[in-house]
Amino acid sequence: MSRTRLDYGPEPAQFGHLYLPAADTVTAPAPVVMVIHGGSWHGRYHLNLGTPIAVELARRGVVAWNIEYRRLEAGGAWDEMSADVLAAFEAIFTLVAPHAQHAGIEIDPRRVRLVGHSAGGQLAVWLAGENTSVRPEFVVSQAGALDLVTAGERGRRVQQFEALFGASFDDMPERYRAASPTHRLPIAVPVAVLHGTADEQVPVSVARRYSDAASATGDPVSLELFEGEDHVAFLDRRTRGWERSLELLTARSAGDLGLAAGRCVEPAGE
Repeated sequence: MSRTRLDYGPEPAQFGHLYLPAADTVTAPAPVVMVIHGGSWHGRYHLNLGTPIAVELARRGVVAWNIEYRRLEAGGAWDEMSADVLAAFEAIFTLVAPHAQHAGIEIDPRRVRLVGHSAGGQLAVWLAGENTSVRPEFVVSQAGALDLVTAGERGRRVQQFEALFGASFDDMPERYRAASPTHRLPIAVPVAVLHGTADEQVPVSVARRYSDAASATGDPVSLELFEGEDHVAFLDRRTRGWERSLELLTARSAGDLGLAAGRCVEPAGE
């Protein structure tokens, strides 16, 4: 396994770490997973949050692209970070693929997958609904902040959201809606929604709302809840949420995920 820094833009935060598996662990062409870290969209959190899963993916024969992006108090807010996530995705084909090919690894453009934790989950599912050159094969949302609207509709002001968008919900509701995965369906990309039942930062009701809304539009979706696991369990190698994420991201294809249009699967957990 090797790690290489690649810059996808001129700004300090516009880079990613590319993890290439050992050639003898790859079934060519290899799937690619773009890892989007969380941390309340804030600059005090960095791509090192995504390093453990990127390393493990590469160990299991998957090309992993762990990205950094401009964040609050670190170069930007929603306009900058959304542009960066799009640019980092397109860099898979302009930077990542040639670099991997030089190392003797072919990537499969039909198997480009996204994973994001917390705020990164919001960015990953948002990205899947954008007009990109290649559609992602599927997304894994880990405790994703998939609903940025309901709190505002209920009269609650969320400081993190207002910092992200530079306005309150009442002042710019459509700006919130355009970024809220639950409110821009359908996206026609399968999404596996993973969430812990003990999550206090992003309540499990957020995961349920997304899966219900996606199912209602006919989007392929699954909801898996992990009993007793909290918000950061997905960063812990000892948890079921961590291992399930890897099982999904290393699947042969989206067909192996158990997702079907308009169907929601909700295991009871352990």
